[in-house]
Amino acid sequence: MKTLLFCLLMLSNAGISTHTNNYPKPGGVSVLTVDPAVSTINWKAEKPTGKHNGTIRIQSGDLVFYCKQLAKGSITIDMNSITVCDLVMLDKQKLENNLKGDNFFDTDSFPLAKLDIVSVDHRSESVYHFVTVTGNLMLHGISKKVVFTVDISKNTDTSFMAQADIKINRRDWNIATKNVKYDTFIYSDINLHVLLQANKANTQTAASL
Repeated sequence: MKTLLFCLLMLSNAGISTHTNNYPKPGGVSVLTVDPAVSTINWKAEKPTGKHNGTIRIQSGDLVFYCKQLAKGSITIDMNSITVCDLVMLDKQKLENNLKGDNFFDTDSFPLAKLDIVSVDHRSESVYHFVTVTGNLMLHGISKKVVFTVDISKNTDTSFMAQADIKINRRDWNIATKNVKYDTFIYSDINLHVLLQANKANTQTAASL
């Protein structure tokens, strides 16, 4: 009888152990799709006599997460969508055409820009909700390394929301450098404020499908 009870106890413990080991482990790889309907870039450029600002549309993108942390990704930007927000009517149209022309972004030759996220430093995320991103920005046919801080406001299995301020030197991408007047009288810094939302494909808004 003692032997039988001992065997039954061992089998019971073995069953519990086996069941426990079959529990799913946290982590893994997931991909969220950028939603162009609610993602955008706001730009600002300055000169001694004033400044201009506007928007650029994000066309598409994917973000890759390892163990629910942003790891890498790629974002495509539609340079033909560049707008000017601080001017109206003819002045607005004139500046937008100029920005799309070969004095600036030359969108006929370079209609798309692309930001590739290469690595993400998460050391400050648990306390301050921001991470440091290192990436490559392909703009005006030139790829340059960029490093910037991303403020994450939402990060779940199905949705990611964040914003970032990126400052670039237009001369690094040969923007407005061929025209002496523009190169002299426009400051070299272009400020980009990026608003980004990404979701699982089946949870995107209808406007983005």
